[in-house]
Amino acid sequence: MKLSNLFEKGLIKILLFVLICGIWGSTWFMIKIGLEELPVLLSLSLRFLTAGVILFVILRLFNIQVPLNEKQIYLYLYLTFFSFLFPFSLVYWAEVTIPSNLASILFSTMPFFVAIFARLFLKEELNFFQKIGLVLGFIGIVLIFKIDTDRAGLIQNKRFFVSMFAVIVSAMLNASVLIMVKKYGTAIHPLAINFIPLTLSGLLLLLASSVIENWSEAKFGIKGVGSVIYLGIFGSIVTFGIYYWLLKKVPAVIMSLTAFLTPVFAVLIGVFIGKEIITLNILLGAVLVLIGMLFVNSSFWIKRLANEKASKKVYD
Repeated sequence: MKLSNLFEKGLIKILLFVLICGIWGSTWFMIKIGLEELPVLLSLSLRFLTAGVILFVILRLFNIQVPLNEKQIYLYLYLTFFSFLFPFSLVYWAEVTIPSNLASILFSTMPFFVAIFARLFLKEELNFFQKIGLVLGFIGIVLIFKIDTDRAGLIQNKRFFVSMFAVIVSAMLNASVLIMVKKYGTAIHPLAINFIPLTLSGLLLLLASSVIENWSEAKFGIKGVGSVIYLGIFGSIVTFGIYYWLLKKVPAVIMSLTAFLTPVFAVLIGVFIGKEIITLNILLGAVLVLIGMLFVNSSFWIKRLANEKASKKVYD
């Protein structure tokens, strides 16, 4: 059997789908592992620069052009700061304090911000299910932020709270990026649109790290270097490539479930491999957030299903 025919089989698609959910879910734990040896900004900058170099090679091999005009330069700069530099810095900084599974749950609030921003800036109406989803998500976040003050001191609780809030802000910034890309970047190849922001973010973070952080304390051991390589290659390039290959073969409705399943994998990896603790209020809050996410994405799924049914009727 030819390899191309094997890849067309449903089983391979399912395995690849599970693979990218698993890799994306594992990135949260790998961030925390890397931070045991490398400081925040240095670890993140090396991840971005590793991914940028590989992305450059891919762009050259497949002759993919990176378009440059005034509007696109502004878009690249916006992505640099609000898709990569600030959001990831907040996540990395937060994971010094909070468990990786909690960080992944908090970041999964991004679809809520997308829905809100789409309503405010794209004038897209929210249906009944989306409104219910926003309410459920809000209740879930309130539950997650209910810190047990009896188990830790006031200062520790404050640091924990601020770290959780930092991940929420990161999700909000990434949501704004989706709105910007939808308005100004749909004509740009998905690999090309990320190359300049990814590389520029890496360089700026490396510069900031050289000024702020003490490199003499950095340890380039298995955890630090392994985390950078894993996150730069598998967490960025490999998953990105598989995702867009599957998007051509699998209904977009199914692919959108990656946003739902990724935090599930992250929680499982954090709890069972990282031995992280997850409290009842966080677990209940996570369930409400994930259910709310499904509701918020309801209009997208309904439209996709309707389009796919219409397409089948045309070809039948």
